[in-house]
Amino acid sequence: MRPEQLGIGDRKFLINRLIQQAPINTLIREFFKNADENAALAPIGRRLIQIYPTGIGGVNKLTFFNTGIGMSAKELRVATEISSSVNKMMSLDGNFGIGAKVSGLAASPHGIRYRSCKGALVREVTIGYDDEEGTYVRFLAQMPDGSYETICDVTAAAIHDGKSTSEDWTEVVLLGQDPSHDTTAEPIGKGINVDRSFIPTSIFRRFVSFSLGVQVKIDVAMTKGGGKGETGRFRELKTLDDVLEKLGNDEIVKDPATAVSIRYIYDPKHETSGHSISARVNAATGSTTFLALVYRGERYDFRTQKVWSSVAPTFGIPFGSKVLTVEIWLPDGAAYPSQYRDSLMWRHDRSALTADHYAYLVRELMPDWVKDIIRRESPDNNDDLNDLQLALQDLLDELRVPTNGMRRSPEPTLRTLRDTTGTSEPENTTIESEQDESEANGLLPPSKRVTTRASKTLVRTAPEGSIASRLASGLERAPEIKILDEIDAIDEHGLSGRAAKFHDEVRTLFVNGRYPIVFKMADEIINDFADADDLDEIRSLALQASRRTLAFRVGKSTCFALAKRLLDDWSTEDLDRATSRESLSMAADDFRQSLPSARKWIKDQMRIARAAALT
Repeated sequence: MRPEQLGIGDRKFLINRLIQQAPINTLIREFFKNADENAALAPIGRRLIQIYPTGIGGVNKLTFFNTGIGMSAKELRVATEISSSVNKMMSLDGNFGIGAKVSGLAASPHGIRYRSCKGALVREVTIGYDDEEGTYVRFLAQMPDGSYETICDVTAAAIHDGKSTSEDWTEVVLLGQDPSHDTTAEPIGKGINVDRSFIPTSIFRRFVSFSLGVQVKIDVAMTKGGGKGETGRFRELKTLDDVLEKLGNDEIVKDPATAVSIRYIYDPKHETSGHSISARVNAATGSTTFLALVYRGERYDFRTQKVWSSVAPTFGIPFGSKVLTVEIWLPDGAAYPSQYRDSLMWRHDRSALTADHYAYLVRELMPDWVKDIIRRESPDNNDDLNDLQLALQDLLDELRVPTNGMRRSPEPTLRTLRDTTGTSEPENTTIESEQDESEANGLLPPSKRVTTRASKTLVRTAPEGSIASRLASGLERAPEIKILDEIDAIDEHGLSGRAAKFHDEVRTLFVNGRYPIVFKMADEIINDFADADDLDEIRSLALQASRRTLAFRVGKSTCFALAKRLLDDWSTEDLDRATSRESLSMAADDFRQSLPSARKWIKDQMRIARAAALT
């Protein structure tokens, strides 16, 4: 007698939930991936994918066409089952057999029409949601003799539409949410407006490369540039790798300890336009610099434009995110894709795997030429802030703030569930239990920086006569201050309406030089020097003094927040809130405390200028 396999009690409910909870943002990826894998099975020279509109009832419907092995009527039936595929093996980290169907039906419940040519015969089936059945079905088609079939021979209709039957092919048409839904203009849902080049851009961003020899062509109706309102002409879509040699520079650096590789790409702006070079040489898509994880030829956790700029300092790129792309390449077997392939998971515990886990590697492996670009992209700032830095360092030394531990283990270790109360006592364990613990498969999370807290169990008695070393008096390094006064730079760093942003990993404090308090304080200072001979000079000095004192106020607030590491009853979340943009903005708002020092600084600058004029 064999054990009984588990069954499904409510099949209709399971299928409905699987589809209706599916993310629609993966739709383009799923249908393109199917087309790419099948096109790769065609002979070299005939590996083709085309994406174009099909007119049905006077409305354009998004269509994916590919050469490759076609499907018979029986194979079409199998292919339209949930968790079922044709010509592909299914696995947890490979093909699930559900992606295109569930994301497609989530966005296109009115129907998905499949046509496939095999052996010079074209068969058709349409799947979608049936209100009477209350679930997803293969729709019936009425035959000329009055009978009904779910899969029928449409060879004559396909030939009439201009399709050849001399080779195998498959065509998939998304019918949308209703007959009036234009799925080329609104592919991920009726009423959800997207950029005209959304489809090729989605493919370009997701896929590092296409299968060998596969050519991808997009109808001009769905690409940027000329061709709006036109159809029937195609532009070829290229990957970033295809145009890499035309860009500024690129380099892959591998970390031996983790087998993770970081690819740094310099994608400068074109001389005659504001677009990146990669966008100019790839006419079918919009291309901008980005950050992404790369796993098995696909990108995950994709961040571009403002999202990339806001996190770039954490990855060691305080400036230059508009011209620098960073890809974090994970080794094979390092992760699992999530059920709907919209994210990656650690293999050992299925928790989310993101690019942030490898920010330290991006910083550590960064080539010198990338650092040079960052320096070139840094805004010119003539303010000498050394005195502020030294004052903040003195404050940290006085508070005796411990350094945030940055030691990396030779091998990445498993993250463990930790008590958040701040106690340092280890849990009881035995040698036997540690030896019996099985190792997790796949790449493990990199060792994270651990915050050392002061507690009785960590205190050791120094020998008699000992004194504090100079090193001990300055354990923590003061944040480096970067004052931003260009609107674009302020916006990129997420500082609109905020005074400052602290990046703990790279010890950098970005200050909004246009924060409203700066101008309010400057106006008050100018009134104090109304009888000065050169009011223009006073205005300039007042603005400079306002920015300097604001930077010092938020810098002090940051230092006091860092000092809270010494307290067990401050959690990591509490520390993060203490250095948040909002907390620093409130510290910045109290500008009146800084008026005396600002006036003194201006008088000192005027005195120095007069002395210089006499020499």
